[in-house]
Amino acid sequence: MNQTINNPLLECMTQIFERKDKLFKQVDELNHLLPQLETVKNFFDVDEKVATVLSVIICDQLMGDANSIKRIMKNLGFTPIDHIHIANNIKELKKKGWVKLSKRRNYGGDELSVSKEVIDAIMHNDKSKLDTPLPANLTEALIATRTFIKEIINEYDKYEILDGILTYVEKYDKYSFFDDLLHSDNKLTAMELVVVIWLSCEYLYDKEEFDFDNIIELFAEDPSSGYNFKQRIKNNKSVLFTDEYVKFNNKALGDFSNVSLGDKVISAINKECTKVSTKKFSSKYCQVIEPSSITEQALYFNKSNQEAIDTILELTSENHYNQLKDRFNEHGMNAGLTMLFHGGPGTGKTELAKQLAKKNNRTLLLVDISSVKSMWVGESEKNIKKVFSDYKQALDYYEQTPILFFNEADAVIGKRKNVESSVDQMLNAMQNIILQELEDFKGIFIATTNLIYNLDNAIDRRILYKLKFENPDQETRFQILSSQFPSIDAQIINQVAENHVLSGGQIQNIKKKYLVNSVLFNNQNKEEEFQKYIAEETNFRTISRNSIGFKKTA
Repeated sequence: MNQTINNPLLECMTQIFERKDKLFKQVDELNHLLPQLETVKNFFDVDEKVATVLSVIICDQLMGDANSIKRIMKNLGFTPIDHIHIANNIKELKKKGWVKLSKRRNYGGDELSVSKEVIDAIMHNDKSKLDTPLPANLTEALIATRTFIKEIINEYDKYEILDGILTYVEKYDKYSFFDDLLHSDNKLTAMELVVVIWLSCEYLYDKEEFDFDNIIELFAEDPSSGYNFKQRIKNNKSVLFTDEYVKFNNKALGDFSNVSLGDKVISAINKECTKVSTKKFSSKYCQVIEPSSITEQALYFNKSNQEAIDTILELTSENHYNQLKDRFNEHGMNAGLTMLFHGGPGTGKTELAKQLAKKNNRTLLLVDISSVKSMWVGESEKNIKKVFSDYKQALDYYEQTPILFFNEADAVIGKRKNVESSVDQMLNAMQNIILQELEDFKGIFIATTNLIYNLDNAIDRRILYKLKFENPDQETRFQILSSQFPSIDAQIINQVAENHVLSGGQIQNIKKKYLVNSVLFNNQNKEEEFQKYIAEETNFRTISRNSIGFKKTA
């Protein structure tokens, strides 16, 4: 308390406040308060007139009152030139974050208030408290900017919002993200700059799709300026869209209700931020499978397949993959590793993709093809583009290159059809998008299919490794069965491997039934049950009069 009472700075400001109505109208009053004005000037590094305005505003604020800055300057007898001079100085203080202007119509003009940090510095008469350090990184700077924008949207008049935001972020131009935006050769308008900044701030909080009409309403000075802004975009005159700072998610329809940040802006944020917020990576149309959630399994393949599989396992290791990218780049080729696993059901295609991810610590983005397809015209094409857009973001997000995985890919890259319906047109359009994306693909891409002859021939050139998966031969069946049923006599395992052509998927089904039996009946007759489940798995399509169903009556 004594620190506040015995506070020379606060005493000086109080004396100025008490004589505010006479200060610049009477020379004697001004001369009498020159020492007090000098104290306030030195504390804030401003001139006498700005020091006077600050003293009045701060004392009003400490007493819980509010006043118009225009009214204060008028009462002090300031000229229009003084008004311009003080407004420019106030703008510099705003840039430092010391003050903020609010439009208060009840008070007849702009209300100026000082920050809590300034009040704290005054109360302690400690100028060092005004030296607020800049955020430690771009993430903190964007978070601070978001907080500031949310405050001034409610406090500033419409015509001041753009200038207020741009003035605030000028202090962050030490970060290349802000520096590139503010000093861009593309000559972004004030509105365009603020839109990019706001969407970037929101991106940190998991927002990736935006209603642009709401954004325009938020920042446009009036309805006519908002309308003109949209017209510039529609006529391809806005750098915001032509240079892909922002993009339509449904470009064909020019749908303002669904836009997102352009890839280059997202890449710039990810490059400079140590981590873009604390959010976990997510994708609307992909199941994100982290390597830690994949159960490690031993896989067995025929000798004719094993060599090629070993090669792929090595190529997807971090060391060899990085070397591969460098070699491709040296020869002017795309640094994409694309693979197609084809073969009968249950031959290990899907499981190999998962084990590749597990072994090499790579996140797997499993495309949910059913959710990509939409009944709405144009939506499926937009969704498949979003899959590849999400993958590009994942490349920036993860330290190790993730895997984009299309399981049962023939559903989207089958042979192109003669267009006889909107569905045919949609499927052809989706396929064309996938083919184009693979043309320029960077990363690791795996597709699987049971129906290789249903795939369009155009996919062949875009796939580097095409690996055929065969049903396990007798030797491989023996290895799989032995690993899955270690308690069954080896001779019985050998007989089963010799007499039954089982796929790896079928053996998994047998194992599951065997485990169910162990829970219910403790596998009292394990070898008998084992043989029974093999018979069920291999013969279930055989017609039998004793099978479950309706009995034939006489």
